[in-house]
Amino acid sequence: MFSAAGPSAPALSQSRAAAEFDVGRDSRKFVAGWACVTMLGGSVEVPAAEQRIHPAAFFTAANPTDKATRDLYLKAYQHHSHDSQSVRQEIGRTALAQVHEQAQRLDLQVPLEDVKLRQGYRIDAVTGQGVPYLHPRDVDFSAALEAPDSSIHTFLPGYATGDRYSLILAMLINPKLNVSIAYSRGNQAEQAHAREAFEVIRTALTASGQADAADRVSLYEHTGKSLKDARESLDDSATRADFRHVEGAASPLAGDAEHQGTHVFHISATTELIARRFRETDMSPEDRCIDVRNKLIALVDPAERTRIDALVDTVIAEQGIQPGAAALWIADREYANAREAEAISRPMMFEQIADALGPDKPGAAGTPVYCIADTYINRARDESGEDRLTDRHPYRPQLHPHVGRFWAAELNGERVLAPREHQWYFMHKLLDTVGGPVIGIRSGALEPFALMGHQVIYLEHHDMFTPDRHACWQGVIPYHRLITHHTTGYRNKESETYRGNELRSLLSETLQRRFNLGAAEPVHGPWPDRQQSLSRMGDDLSSGILSGNELKLLVAMTQSRSTAAQTAALPGTFSAAPRTR
Repeated sequence: MFSAAGPSAPALSQSRAAAEFDVGRDSRKFVAGWACVTMLGGSVEVPAAEQRIHPAAFFTAANPTDKATRDLYLKAYQHHSHDSQSVRQEIGRTALAQVHEQAQRLDLQVPLEDVKLRQGYRIDAVTGQGVPYLHPRDVDFSAALEAPDSSIHTFLPGYATGDRYSLILAMLINPKLNVSIAYSRGNQAEQAHAREAFEVIRTALTASGQADAADRVSLYEHTGKSLKDARESLDDSATRADFRHVEGAASPLAGDAEHQGTHVFHISATTELIARRFRETDMSPEDRCIDVRNKLIALVDPAERTRIDALVDTVIAEQGIQPGAAALWIADREYANAREAEAISRPMMFEQIADALGPDKPGAAGTPVYCIADTYINRARDESGEDRLTDRHPYRPQLHPHVGRFWAAELNGERVLAPREHQWYFMHKLLDTVGGPVIGIRSGALEPFALMGHQVIYLEHHDMFTPDRHACWQGVIPYHRLITHHTTGYRNKESETYRGNELRSLLSETLQRRFNLGAAEPVHGPWPDRQQSLSRMGDDLSSGILSGNELKLLVAMTQSRSTAAQTAALPGTFSAAPRTR
């Protein structure tokens, strides 16, 4: 184990420094290459020296804009994602076979009736539609959402980057909706996000032809102790006194007499507002999607549309994306907090989905796939607190076309899709041309695609944060939820990388104690708890997949194009498991 650091490279050629330890009384040494030790976990550091092939012309694996970092990510992606002849792929195929066995075991732990029952959470059994949702502090003000002549005010904190996009759509759909955006004084990151949201929303409203765009968006600086605490009491005059108006129209947060009794809704009210608009009988849900789509298309200059149309055709051709293919939206985030980690894609869960949908499957399956967005390759802090470029999915059992982080990709040195409206139009054209659904973990990034009429199947575990919020879209908007038993992402940030850090730390300490004490002395230490923790994390990673019945339901949803609750009631949905390769 300690004579080589990876499937094909010796320890000393790795980007980490090798560690030497004494073994035995003769003082002979062995080399424990860090990358070898890392292989014991579920992620590995990426060697910087190897690359395989050139990917498509329009592709990036990196968000950062500096060329050196982008090149590093690209080499990592080339090496780890296109190496179809390596031992690494053989390991991945073995891991996928174990996933199929684990899915069968999960069926014994999670009865079929529980899978079916879970899909009906907050669904009206009579209409098949989701139950309306408002935040508890908004319930008493529900009538204000329907009042014909009153404005509706909501609040967007600068740190809530995922909520801004559904907010834009809600404001395009509902001209009564206004927003106050705020950041904490001295928090540069929050200020940048808040300023960006302010500009993006106001620009979108102006581009859509809404003459009052400047009057519907406000920017504030919060001078109090906690912006998170303040958002829970925005109707209180004492709370409003901590907001300093920076730009845009005055809103209730300004504390003036005009808005003294005006309620400020939680940002989640935008989700219910959209659902209510889609439930209105003056237009069918399908026509409402077309209306939203046209509004978003209108945000993009005609010349840019032509350029993006050609770009979509190029991407499809270069990547070899097949008609009807399902898009697997891979979500990842550098330095994620505990809440964000719950919405990060587990590699083997998505390999399991890809395998079940694969083009060689009979019947309802047989759907090709392609990946989009993240690549599982990101910077992560190691056990020593240093940043390392790390691949959470080094053992890929099969290769899929990958569009990558399209929003950051360059064409002739230009980030063509940097504007958010360009990204929406690109995704609309891609999904419209290919014709398949999008599958991913619940994310604000996926919501616009559903509102434009494309089928989105999103996964969320039964106790994921704010599970009630998007239930109101079920049966109304093609944002179809599948509730899983196991966590779709990671609890307490305990990903493959986190476990790898813990494993390396424990092994390093053990070997160092052996070095200090000598080979003949027993090595004691407080390790049973840490070993138990590692074992628990390992069990979570191996069981972090869909059960066999959940997988059958997902496959059936791609064909039924309806909600999980409706699909679960169809004959034949659970009659046979998706065949494995």
